[in-house]
Amino acid sequence: MKNIFIAFFSCFSANIAAQTTVVDVGKANTGGTAPSNLIYAVGGVPMNNAKYVTIVEGSAFYYDAFVSGKIILSGGRMYDKIKLRLDLMDNSVQYISPEGTELVATTPIKTVVLYDAALDKALQFDHSDFIGSPQTEKGWYQLLDTGTAWLYKRHNKSIRENKPYGSATTEQYITTSYNYYLLLNSVLTPIKKIKALPDLLADKKVQLQEYISLNSLTGKSDKDYLMLVAYYNSLAAKK
Repeated sequence: MKNIFIAFFSCFSANIAAQTTVVDVGKANTGGTAPSNLIYAVGGVPMNNAKYVTIVEGSAFYYDAFVSGKIILSGGRMYDKIKLRLDLMDNSVQYISPEGTELVATTPIKTVVLYDAALDKALQFDHSDFIGSPQTEKGWYQLLDTGTAWLYKRHNKSIRENKPYGSATTEQYITTSYNYYLLLNSVLTPIKKIKALPDLLADKKVQLQEYISLNSLTGKSDKDYLMLVAYYNSLAAKK
């Protein structure tokens, strides 16, 4: 399993490195190119800090705190070492400007990468406008594996509001559900259950069915889907 993750992140790094232009905002802040180009390229409006002030359960964000990351615009230009936060409720990208202002990006962004320092890994999210078909549900999809087939995970956020009797405050409850998607031949298809994957990857159907049975994969975790798609990609690479 360790080799699968090493291969994925090697592919991930190569994919990022292949982008056209990289602007290191962190270095720009220490005296390099004027970081104001970030605001010009990405755009931004002030955040509405009152939107989630009464949450008693759950979160609208992937990470509540701003973390270091990078963004890739539709034209391929990349901005690195930005403080970012991904709102998965309204699918907005929030960032901190070089002047320290919290803003919501207004320019279409193709990819967001969040760096998890504690786990020492990078998490990539691609926007639906740049993957799959026009019928794809709008929002951010987390990339879990790449190869002949790409595996994505969708974080679905929903909010419920409740005003307790006699209270002047409305409480907010945010719940999260998950769906998995397969990107194959430029078509993004929802995976209803893990046992449906062999039918979607029909050229290796028998091998995948045997793999599911041998490893007792239930589809109750990212690991199960990642193992199966990574196994398919390893078979496809041997052609």
